[in-house]
Amino acid sequence: MKTRKDVIQLVKKWRIAPRIEMHQRTITAVLKAHEETQKTKMASEQQNFWRVIMKSPATKLVTAAVIMTACVIGVSLWKTTGSGIALADVLARIEQITAYTYQVHSTMTREQTTEESTNTLLISKEYGIKMTSKTVDPNSGDIQGGETYLLPKKNSIIFINHKEKKYVPVKYDGGQLDFYKEEYNDPHTIIKQILRCDHISLGQSVVDGITVEGFQTTDLTYEGGFLGQSDFIGEYQKVDVKLWVDVKTFLPIRLEEDIATKKGIQTHEISSDFRWNIVVNAADFEPNIPDDYTSPIGDVIVPSVNEENAIKGLRLYDDLVGKYPVILDMKTMDEAFEEEVVKLIGDKDSYEGLSDDAKTRMTSMKMLLDAPLLFYEELLDNKKDPMYCGDAVRPEDTDKVLMRWKLDDDHYRVIFGDLNVKTVTAEELADLENP
Repeated sequence: MKTRKDVIQLVKKWRIAPRIEMHQRTITAVLKAHEETQKTKMASEQQNFWRVIMKSPATKLVTAAVIMTACVIGVSLWKTTGSGIALADVLARIEQITAYTYQVHSTMTREQTTEESTNTLLISKEYGIKMTSKTVDPNSGDIQGGETYLLPKKNSIIFINHKEKKYVPVKYDGGQLDFYKEEYNDPHTIIKQILRCDHISLGQSVVDGITVEGFQTTDLTYEGGFLGQSDFIGEYQKVDVKLWVDVKTFLPIRLEEDIATKKGIQTHEISSDFRWNIVVNAADFEPNIPDDYTSPIGDVIVPSVNEENAIKGLRLYDDLVGKYPVILDMKTMDEAFEEEVVKLIGDKDSYEGLSDDAKTRMTSMKMLLDAPLLFYEELLDNKKDPMYCGDAVRPEDTDKVLMRWKLDDDHYRVIFGDLNVKTVTAEELADLENP
């Protein structure tokens, strides 16, 4: 029997990069990843893959662009750091590149287990990202391969696992995928990260016979790439990121990232073998899924984080359980809710024997159940003064405030117990909340 948490973990499982978990804000997810799914990389922490995928538009969920030009970042980015190269100049140079490729070797150590992977990335401004991966199973030593495709024109991500002969298509309803480049160590977004952090110049040196200038940040606010696991691995205890740039071309030739977290996880990644301004075409980014491959959970359709989907999620919760979530937090949604839903739908909440369409419907339902939580979190992030009263308001309470948030200094948006919505003044809200 698969719960919504299992769906998230399944998505994580089929991620080719070890751990991404994504999730979870990824992979911590589509949502925490699925424990039994990724025997080599999807460990227990992946349950947030859905939250990774569902990062709010205001943060990383579906922001159309994360600072499109260095000018937006600020004049301070253009200052030099010692020997003449400014990181913003490097950023501007990369902006001119239409397509490039590079490799990332990744090592993660946790609980006396080390996971290793080698990933080749192909990035195109026009077509998106393709990542081809080889991961070493820390237990058996077997090599597992697969691909991940990030396709902005189709607003989707596709994960393919060749060993398991499985694939998972993730489609974003109304969302954009630019933020996701951060999860793939894209140098363009990594440099933006470094620029946001305190950083220094390491001066000039020679790397692989090339004269380079190095840059370093040890700022704990660095979010980095780590192939999608920057959120999954937990709060940072130590950060050491070094970037080396060719002084002639102003393009990166090597990136090293070392992270130690309070969870005791050590992450080390090296990005190298960059080839810039290569020729690509649409066929290079067309997923090749053999006919005998199957999707264990159908299409994962990620709903936009907005008022409409939050109400749909609350209505679905009411239909299944007969009431609203007591509070909107991940613990409640992942534990108490799952227990109640399983009691109601029992073995029907299983993907075994279901058609592809039925799997997609089941998965979509599970994804929609998270919409109220994610919408509420976005309101908190945007300082909209939200309040939720699921512990006191029931579906039949037509005149009671189930949820509200601020629109401006004198207006609030209110969702009532019957899920009708109204915009009210601050004075009217006071009367509603204190009848």
